[in-house]
Amino acid sequence: MLNAHSVGGHLAHLALVGWATFGPVLYAALLVGGWWTARRRRAAAMAAAIWAPLGVIAAVLVNQPLEEMPTVRLPVPHEATAHTAELPAPSDHVAVAAATAVGLVLVHRRLGLVAAGAALIMAATFAVGGVPLKDIAGGAVVGTTVTLIGYVLFEGPVRRLVARARRTRLRPITGPGKAS
Repeated sequence: MLNAHSVGGHLAHLALVGWATFGPVLYAALLVGGWWTARRRRAAAMAAAIWAPLGVIAAVLVNQPLEEMPTVRLPVPHEATAHTAELPAPSDHVAVAAATAVGLVLVHRRLGLVAAGAALIMAATFAVGGVPLKDIAGGAVVGTTVTLIGYVLFEGPVRRLVARARRTRLRPITGPGKAS
C-alpha cells in the first residue's frame, strides 16, 4: 500500500483530491452534454436526460443516511470472541459517478460510455488512495440502483411532460425532437 511519504503516495493523494474536487464538474458537464444531445431525439431520450441529474441527486439523498450509519456491534455469548462488523459507508463520489454514468447510458450510449470510463477511473483512484473497496462498491451499487429504479418509475410521466412541453414556449429547452 502506498503511503503519504512515498512519491507514489503523494501522486495518489493528488489524484484523489483532484477527482474529489473536479470530478463533479466533469459529471455536470457530461449531464449538460446529455441534455444537449437529447434535444434532437425522441421524448424518451429527453426524459432520460431530465431524469439523469435528478437520479444523481436521488442517489446522494439515499446514500447520505447509509454513509452515516454507525458501527454495528454483534451480541455474542460470554465465552465467544466479540467482533464488530463495520457496515460499508458507500462513497458519495462514486455514487454520483455511477448515477451519472447510468443516467447517461439511458440518454446516449456513447456519452454514457465516456461517463462510465470516468467513473471507473474515479473508483480506481479512490482505491489507490486508500478508500476501502466495500465503500467504493457500495457507492456504485447505490448510484446505479437508485438511478435505474427512479427511471423505471418516472420515465413515463416525464416523457409525457416533455412531449407536451415541446408544443409550448418551453420548446427551446426541450428541443424540437422527433415524433414520440
